[in-house]
Amino acid sequence: DVKVWRTHHSLISNAQIEALKPVLQPGDVLLERREWYLSNIGLPGYWPHAALYIGTEQQRRDYFSDPAVKQWVAQQDANAQDLNGLLKLKYPQAYALSQKPQEQAHQVRLLEAISEGVSFTTLEHSASADALMVLRPRLSKKEKAVALFRAFHFSGRPYDFNFDFLTDASLVCTELVAKAYEPGDGIDKGLRFPLLDILGRKATPANEIARQFDETYATEQQQFDFVLFLDGHEYSDKAIESDLAGFRASWQRPKWHILTQEKQP
Repeated sequence: DVKVWRTHHSLISNAQIEALKPVLQPGDVLLERREWYLSNIGLPGYWPHAALYIGTEQQRRDYFSDPAVKQWVAQQDANAQDLNGLLKLKYPQAYALSQKPQEQAHQVRLLEAISEGVSFTTLEHSASADALMVLRPRLSKKEKAVALFRAFHFSGRPYDFNFDFLTDASLVCTELVAKAYEPGDGIDKGLRFPLLDILGRKATPANEIARQFDETYATEQQQFDFVLFLDGHEYSDKAIESDLAGFRASWQRPKWHILTQEKQP
């Protein structure tokens, strides 16, 4: 949580965050980078953080109005009318938190593992970063519904400062995404991420998700579609909308990438 420079300002603007709202869909995965944090030194690669977009209650109601989703919900609990109803029945405390307005009355739209634990957050808070990537799983709405249902199960668990994917009593950011979308138990295809040996523990750094996307792009192994990339430019004091090629190359960036950029017009 320690930031050493530009402490109260992010390169992604409020207007850019607002413009994200009609673009994002429940189940999207966000990769984020915040410059000048000491924690970046110890995290491998350019992208240090991942978050799961769960949407608002109304977004979920609209997006998951799908016969396959309704059938799966009915199989879980006949009293549930839709995914929101199922979440209320199975995880009432978590659901109540997901509906509680946060800073400046902003709505919760994400679930992410941060230092405070697995937390519901607003887009205004989470996307207040210096670079942001949106990836959309190539999965059915039913599989995305199951993933969100699983993610709610992890709400409130502490952050895993040991970075160990083999346990889920506590979780890191990418672990929440990986276990939400893990194949099996309602998710046929799911998402699979590479596990690296980091200090004797198995984990998936967020940068590996970007690397995997690049290396599997346009193959049968591609798991995501590219949605949007906001790329921070320190000397211009802003983030600009970049393209697919820019994102595919981003995982190879050094941690001091912002110091090598030219000023943008």
